[in-house]
Amino acid sequence: MNRKKNITVAVFAFSLLVLVVLQGYYLYNSYRLEEKELNRQAQVMAEKIQEKMEAAQTGIREDRLVQDFEKLKGEIVIQKEEITHPEKLYRSEAFYSKKLEAMLRKNADSSGFRIAMKNEIYSVYDEVRKKQLLPEKRSIILYQTIEKMKKPLVVNEGKWTSRQTSKDTNRNLSEKNAYLVKSRSSFQLLNLQFLILRKIIPLIIISLLIVALIIVLFRNSIRNLNRQEKKTAQLHTTIDSIAHELNTPITTLKFSIARSPDPESKAVLERQIRRLENIVSSIHTHDADDILISKKDLGEYFAEIKKQFTAIGFGITLEFSENKFLYLNDFRQMMDNLIDNSAKYGADEIEISVIMNETVELEISDNGIGIPEQEHRNIFEKYYRVSREVNKHTNGLGVGLFLVKRIVDKYRGRIEVRSRERGVSFKITISDEA
Repeated sequence: MNRKKNITVAVFAFSLLVLVVLQGYYLYNSYRLEEKELNRQAQVMAEKIQEKMEAAQTGIREDRLVQDFEKLKGEIVIQKEEITHPEKLYRSEAFYSKKLEAMLRKNADSSGFRIAMKNEIYSVYDEVRKKQLLPEKRSIILYQTIEKMKKPLVVNEGKWTSRQTSKDTNRNLSEKNAYLVKSRSSFQLLNLQFLILRKIIPLIIISLLIVALIIVLFRNSIRNLNRQEKKTAQLHTTIDSIAHELNTPITTLKFSIARSPDPESKAVLERQIRRLENIVSSIHTHDADDILISKKDLGEYFAEIKKQFTAIGFGITLEFSENKFLYLNDFRQMMDNLIDNSAKYGADEIEISVIMNETVELEISDNGIGIPEQEHRNIFEKYYRVSREVNKHTNGLGVGLFLVKRIVDKYRGRIEVRSRERGVSFKITISDEA
């Protein structure tokens, strides 16, 4: 029973772990889907705001920007033809950043989104001199929100080329300029995690409640199983004590029967005492002297069986060449219990095959009510009885098949159970492995 309980606990723990993993995977996918959807909605909003900003930026055209760059060269200072202070190049950043904040408050606040945005020029490449003018990881900020981005997502990117020719009439010089300018607009939904958790917290709570409910139900089941085990253990102790106490009166009865002058009554009483001994021995193990079964013993045994079960038709096949290891009492106990079970559960025909040579093969088949296949693995447990209506009205302790299995195990043999169209078949195979 303990082994079964341990297996049950292990299976439950594994199943619970699988359930938790599946729930976690489901919640993770839900999180990612919500994250994707919210970012999509925020991007749509950011694109609309970007379009409005582009319409409002009358002072930021590609050529105008490059012209400003040319005019401010002297003020900004170009060291080795690089822009050393790109943040000073565009003077309208503060103005347009305020416009961006106003648009975001107007469009995003009603949705509950807290969006940060930035529009920047991140590359100015001088195609004439073949040189990047912006320092590495520096950019010209056209406008941005007060709240900064840690994980920006790109809304769109732009790239254009500006070509200009400037002349110095006093010095009779002509200078050609060509710049490849790259820009991008980016955004971030700053309260993304809060918005996601607000949507999936009900799922998390439901998942936790399901897991908690399963654990509580399982804990109650284990408690009930432990109580049942204690009651069963008490019952087993009581039955074992009764069996122990029966040994003394059985011995007394055997001495009394031995003195009986009536041979017929003596034979009947001896059979009943032997059955009682089998029942007691199945409950309370004791060692006894025994002899190897012979061909003569087989004949006498089956003759007694036919007298005892007169209402049953027996088909008996005997094949005996030698027996070096199966004892008479063990054979009797196995056959008595199997035949008695067949008789109790509706059989009126029993086929018995006994083959004894280098191995022992015993097979008993009947046409009774049979045993459900799903019960085959349980029927050899001590005190186990199949749960069905007919068993409630049939006397028995659930020890007969337990005894048969214990004897088979003692000889390191095997026992097979097969359900038939009507009835059941037991096959016992024992070889001389000692």
